[in-house]
Amino acid sequence: MKVAVLLAALVSTSSALASGPDDFARQWPVLGECRGGATLPRGLPDKQLDCEGVFALSLDESVYRQVTRADLADMAAFNADGEALPFGPMPASYSPPPSEWRDAAWFALPPTRADLPADLHLHVTRSDAGNLNLDATLSHGEQGSVQDVLIDVRAGDREVEAIELDLAFDAADFSAQVSVDASDDLQHWRSVVGSATVAQLRHGGQMLVRRHLEFPPVSAAYLRLHAPGATGGIPLKSVRLLLSPVVASEDLKRSLVAADFVGRDGRAYIYRLPARVPVERLNIALGDDNAVANFSVSAREAGDTNWSYVGQLNAFRLRGAGVELDNEPMDIAVTRWQEWRVEPSIDLARIPILQFSYRPESWMLLTRGKPPFVIAAGSSTTRRGEFPLEALLVQVREKVGKGWQPAPASLGAMQMAGGEAALSAFAPGHRKAWLLWSVLVLGALAIVVMVLRLLKAPQEP
Repeated sequence: MKVAVLLAALVSTSSALASGPDDFARQWPVLGECRGGATLPRGLPDKQLDCEGVFALSLDESVYRQVTRADLADMAAFNADGEALPFGPMPASYSPPPSEWRDAAWFALPPTRADLPADLHLHVTRSDAGNLNLDATLSHGEQGSVQDVLIDVRAGDREVEAIELDLAFDAADFSAQVSVDASDDLQHWRSVVGSATVAQLRHGGQMLVRRHLEFPPVSAAYLRLHAPGATGGIPLKSVRLLLSPVVASEDLKRSLVAADFVGRDGRAYIYRLPARVPVERLNIALGDDNAVANFSVSAREAGDTNWSYVGQLNAFRLRGAGVELDNEPMDIAVTRWQEWRVEPSIDLARIPILQFSYRPESWMLLTRGKPPFVIAAGSSTTRRGEFPLEALLVQVREKVGKGWQPAPASLGAMQMAGGEAALSAFAPGHRKAWLLWSVLVLGALAIVVMVLRLLKAPQEP
């Protein structure tokens, strides 16, 4: 397949709104390995991309901090000659499916005794496909007596990144330290979570709950939950697993970013996100020990006057008797809103910390022409052109095969491009254009004035 021909066709049909990296504040070199592409004979630094092809590029926080628009339109890609390259969000047909919660099959294990061997012997059956299944004689046991739980993951080709425990609402207050192990054969186990807190407490008419166990994504057939300190057992009703697609790049794992506190609005606290990241979860950390507060969370785009309601978060920070217990984050719809408002139900002595979770996005880049290839971001006037990336992806897969995937690439260290001038509405590179438009407008006004004078002048008999 002549990838270069396809790239040239795309460039010729796209909008050339971005004239070069200098129209943007910062730039990043594209790093990667040429896999089956035509390597160009250039003396580039090690790992700097120097071939033509199609690449999957994960964005990092430094890029999100430079873009100024919610649609990320002030971000573009260029070759060494300053020619705009096809660049945009990864088409939906290629992007991995989002993480999702699923109900899990779980089994309460008999409580261990000190006078019995530590080995666990279970009766399992193997299907024709080679899958192991737990014997149906295992049961959940009596509610409130669960100390050790075995989870049959059944995730297929997905990974597990969190466990959610559905607790009995009317159960007695409890707090327990738990651990999580993973196995593929029920004999060899590896630690996933060394120690985490699960709790359900009541305080001042409020329910303080911590029921999520999060960990780096893991592939396993079985998970084992052990709660040795829960003398009364965990009041477990059901178990859910957060399953995510297997992502090769560590850059696409969930990242954290803290919002900047900018002021007060009565009792409420106002924050601003320092980057245009696609946040999907927020957390409020109280600054005082043994404090509990319910927060109303709202957000808006910079420059808007009205706030949009996001949800309620019950925040707490409990310390005592060697126990530390903090609230869990709140899931929200993915958004790039920059301004956030959190209003507590009580007056607080210290400013709370507002933190967000997000997953860096994967974009598609098509390289052509002379290297080095760069990504540029941050402009008040320049916009990226529209490229039919989905159509290209379809053509490539038709020619190469449905299993084809873009080669992975990454970004190098941030470099100066047009600098702060690119963020100004009257950047030096655009002064000539503004001057030309001013002359045209003044000329048009002069013609209008001349016509009006001629119309008002007395006509000769």
